[in-house]
Amino acid sequence: MSRLLKKIGILSAVFVAAIAVYFMWNQKSTEKKEVMVYTSMDEASLPVVSTEMFGRRMNLLHGYTQDMKQTVAREALTLLPADRSMNIEIGDYNGSINGISYEVRSLDMERLVERTTIDQWNQEENRITATLPIQNLLKKDEEYLLVLTLDTSDKGQLFYYTRIMWTDSTNAKEMIDFAVDFTNKTFDYDQAKELTTYLETSDTEDNSSLSHVTIRSSFSQLTWGGLPVTPVGDIRVTLKDLNGIMCSVQLEYQVSRGGEGDTKELYEVEENFTMKWDSRRIYLMDFERDTNQIFSGQKDLFSGKRILLGITNPDEIRTAKSPSGSQVAYVINRDLWTFDQKGKHGVKVFSFRSKVDDGLRSGYDQHDIKILSVSDNGDVDFLVYGYMNRGIHEGTMGIAMYEYSSQDNAIKEHFFTPVTLSFEMLKEDVEQLAHLGTNGMLYLMADRSVYGIDLNSNEYMVLADSLMEGGYAVSGTERHFAWHEGSDAYGASAIHLMDLDTGIKREIGGGEKDLYRPLGFVGDDFIYGIAGDNDVWVQNGRIMDVPMHRIEIMDQRGTIVKEYEQENVYISDVSVDDSRIHLTQTIKSGDKSYAVSRRDTIVCNQELSDAELAGVGSYASDDRKKLYYVQLDKETESKEVKITVPKKVAYEATEVVELKGNQKPRENRYYAYGGGRFLGSRRDFTDALALAYDKMGVVTDQNQEILWTRVNRPPIRNIKDPLKTGAVFLRNLADFHGTRTVREGVLMIDARGCNLNQILYFVGKGCPVAAYTGEGGYLLVSGYDQYNVTLFNPETGDSQKMGINDASAYFTGQGNDFVCGLFTE
Repeated sequence: MSRLLKKIGILSAVFVAAIAVYFMWNQKSTEKKEVMVYTSMDEASLPVVSTEMFGRRMNLLHGYTQDMKQTVAREALTLLPADRSMNIEIGDYNGSINGISYEVRSLDMERLVERTTIDQWNQEENRITATLPIQNLLKKDEEYLLVLTLDTSDKGQLFYYTRIMWTDSTNAKEMIDFAVDFTNKTFDYDQAKELTTYLETSDTEDNSSLSHVTIRSSFSQLTWGGLPVTPVGDIRVTLKDLNGIMCSVQLEYQVSRGGEGDTKELYEVEENFTMKWDSRRIYLMDFERDTNQIFSGQKDLFSGKRILLGITNPDEIRTAKSPSGSQVAYVINRDLWTFDQKGKHGVKVFSFRSKVDDGLRSGYDQHDIKILSVSDNGDVDFLVYGYMNRGIHEGTMGIAMYEYSSQDNAIKEHFFTPVTLSFEMLKEDVEQLAHLGTNGMLYLMADRSVYGIDLNSNEYMVLADSLMEGGYAVSGTERHFAWHEGSDAYGASAIHLMDLDTGIKREIGGGEKDLYRPLGFVGDDFIYGIAGDNDVWVQNGRIMDVPMHRIEIMDQRGTIVKEYEQENVYISDVSVDDSRIHLTQTIKSGDKSYAVSRRDTIVCNQELSDAELAGVGSYASDDRKKLYYVQLDKETESKEVKITVPKKVAYEATEVVELKGNQKPRENRYYAYGGGRFLGSRRDFTDALALAYDKMGVVTDQNQEILWTRVNRPPIRNIKDPLKTGAVFLRNLADFHGTRTVREGVLMIDARGCNLNQILYFVGKGCPVAAYTGEGGYLLVSGYDQYNVTLFNPETGDSQKMGINDASAYFTGQGNDFVCGLFTE
């Protein structure tokens, strides 16, 4: 018995000891998890690649750690010489490259043209030169996607993207040389006089700021307003587009003004040239120069009630204040700063810039910062989105959420989510909606889906997927979000309206045969329209609209505060502009047909504030023209100001959050590019064309295939037998309902609202254009020259010529109702 009791005692002691050890270990383990592991942000380490064209090193390409497919294809266009040998130079900063390979694909990624591994390259100090022997499998003057892959010892595979074109034309060389020479001459007043012949100076152009200069600016603006600036480093040249005799070139460089070291002002400059080649001369079709001062944070910039930002683009300044107003956060030129007005303490919270490298990588501008919240203690929540220049996510396109702790003077990363959109397309989404709710949820739009991310667990939900233009609305504060389900852009049986601070969702609906459509917000009051599902406006086989019979405005409590409804009057073409709602009244003129009556405006009483530019002011200086500043509430003396930077970044708590939607079919969209930039995407071809038109730009599909360009069309075109040439196009015209589609090798495009001059591009490409003259009747535009267009009547077989101006006026009177086609085979 005593032996048994002794054994029980020993086992009990062992059990108690085991319990004690477990709890001690568990406590230490828990404590370890709560202790943040801080580190400094790693310097940029990925190689950069440039191509050689016409004896010039240009088209600087940045590496990606993820497969971006063709989404970043428009970053550069590389022209191949006669033998198709593509010479590249790799800035290999760490000497880690083990292998080089490449593949050539069609822009839609469907067809692999070539996949080749390079066996030999030349290794020099900090750089590698190599030649890509591209095979004779390309069609001349056609764009392809080239993906260069570098195998590295420490970063794995890295991907670099450029479009390539094999062409006999050497016009691009002359235009590239012209752009570089033009820029160099702007720094010398006497030499710059030669440039006056290219300017289109207009009295209506704004010459008050050096931050934006155009072809219509004054000669003084072009020559820096007499400001003594000096170029710093090399001019980086990128060929963006080449369409026949038209060329788009982008130049990037820095200029400086002033003394040495920290007293020197540094400016980032981007210039975009659109040029037209002629055997006699080069015509400058468009020119823009954007100059943004790099905010140095010197103490003398904090003075009075101002933080002087200098010469910059006001549209890219972002500010936010804490609830009491004591803390001010502002984003300037991709850098995030805060200022404590009581403690006179400025903090450079986040920047990819580095004083260690050459700036080619850390200074890359394909990212931005969005402030989410500012606390009275100086803490800031913010997003960094786009290409990650350095740090643990270097080379990845994505969105990172950070929290800056004022007490710890440290940054903690909450999560990182990779995306495969170009920066410009990602910015288009994030700028619409990225809201941190008081409920601990971050609501974020990416790739036309809205996600709710729980910051406590980093779990997410898909709030809305595959959003269609016109099918959702976001309030100016981004606190309220409204959307409807389904693929009908004209409405659904119900609208979801959500308060993103509280997470409370309201359903708006009712009538069985009613369609509810979100129209926008005035402040945080929601505007929506109600239409009958049978009130469809059809013209020439395509839906124009589903006119609404009623508009309602609902406040945040769910109370209807205003109604708009008139007997036998329908409403279409609604737009919200601040506190005004503009609309078109229509009257039913027949079954599925309506006639425009008049324009009307609803004026709302709610007071609105411009949150984007709140706290930002400007004044005219004697030497630098318009300068921008952050407005402070309290007087500040420069000598009292203390400037610091976070000493550490914590990645211990971060997670990679893969945001995945429900894989619903995506809306067909058109993408506008011009002046070297992405201008926006639109559901309607006509709207995308309007974005590109003034910029001498192009419209593409989601695969970067060019669907329309303003300038690249032959001066004369005549389709001799439009019925035969356009047989497939005409065969598909009868049941074409307006959605972009490829049928039998013809891409059908609804171009209603374009003018005659704009749709002649499609005739120049060899496909007649259907121009409607009445319900069901149409003529075929089958030819043009400098003065006339040729119109073919498919019913009678007759052709006639009409002056371009007369024809333009005639079709405008018919509503400019065109359907166009592009042969894809």
